[in-house]
Parts: sequence; structure tokens; C-alpha cells
Amino acid sequence: MHHLLRQSSRQIPRPLHLTRSITTLVHQPHRPSLPSPTPNHSHPTTLPSQSHPSSPPATPQRTISFLARLFGSFSGPSPEQKMAAKQKAQSIIDKGGVAVFSKSYCPYCKATKELLSRVGAKYEVLELDQIDDGAAIQDALQEITNQRSVPNIFIAKEHIGGNSDIQALGEGKLKSKLTSAGAL
Repeated sequence: MHHLLRQSSRQIPRPLHLTRSITTLVHQPHRPSLPSPTPNHSHPTTLPSQSHPSSPPATPQRTISFLARLFGSFSGPSPEQKMAAKQKAQSIIDKGGVAVFSKSYCPYCKATKELLSRVGAKYEVLELDQIDDGAAIQDALQEITNQRSVPNIFIAKEHIGGNSDIQALGEGKLKSKLTSAGAL
């Protein structure tokens, strides 16, 4: 088996930067670049190496652990987090005023907030990109409203929709809804 590995490394030489493990690269403090050593071409399987005494040796377990931590955050909220997020979203909606579930960088969310401010409405904004459970709340809103996009707007517990929906109401109808909700 060892002979096969050596043979394959002769066929496809790997550059130096690919021979170090991902954990070594991640755990290394920034160091100034050193001139690259000249490779030893006399023996195709010999590659120059750099010594990193402060780095623990890379093992498959360390690499798997690192990748699990890295990609574990993409696995989504737990069932408990989903339930808590749904309860939080529903409690905000149930207050009965005006609720805007938003993201701070979204131009449509900004347009909605500008419209509500221009007509003098009192409203609650939850910036989903600025809170830890924002993604879970957005998932919960999709379950509640069948709308995943933001802004996700409620007036007096009624789902209005998004920015285009609130803009389409026109100021007259919007002010009427806001007055009924006690938001003007």
C-alpha cells in the first residue's frame, strides 16, 4: 500500500501549500511571508516543508472536528429554537399594533419604514439580521404567513405582506388601517 501512495505522489506532485492541513492553516497566527524554498527536484516525492512548532499535528479527527464546527452553524435551528422563535414572532404580531420584520440592509424594508414614518405611524421593527434568532424567526414567519421575504408586515394582527403590498394600499387606506390599530 505504501508503495502505491509513493507511486501516485510521483505522478501528481502536490504544491507545498496543499500539503499542509486545513487546521494548520486556520490555527496559525498571521506571519509575514517568507521566501519560498527551492524544491528539491532530485527526488520527486521529497517536498520542502516548513516547521510550525506551535501547531498541533493535523489529524483526521481534528480536521473533522473543525469542519463540524464550521458547517454545524448551517444546520439550522433546533426544534426548541424553532418553537421559541415562532412564539416570539406570534407574540409580536399579537400585540395588535404595527409590526415590521425587517433586515437592516434591505432596500424594500427601508422603503416600508420610510412610508410608516412619513405618515406618522408608531410601529415595532425587528431587524432579523441583527438578532441571534433572526433566521429562526424568519423561518417561523414563513410557516405563519407563507412569506419568507422581508419586510413582513402586520397591522392589527392582519398580515399585510411585503413592501409592494403596503405601498399599494395608498396613504388613505393605510392611514385608516393604522388608525384602527391605534398606531396613529
